[in-house]
Amino acid sequence: MGWISKRKMETGGSIGPGGLKEHKKGAPLRKVVGTVVPSTSIFSPARVVLECGHEAESWGGVRARCVTCKGA
Repeated sequence: MGWISKRKMETGGSIGPGGLKEHKKGAPLRKVVGTVVPSTSIFSPARVVLECGHEAESWGGVRARCVTCKGA
């Protein structure tokens, strides 16, 4: 087993900065119904309104994880 595979199994995450962050794990996916602030570059997510009425950051523009619904 390589060190990358071992690290991934131990930490449950990837090496890079991507992936789900701890506060987003378990948050439900919701459809995007509108855009509040569009993305200005490929390095910044758009601020969107979700079908549940909450705001979140979305990289894809179709669905996003709602951390507010996770806490409710």
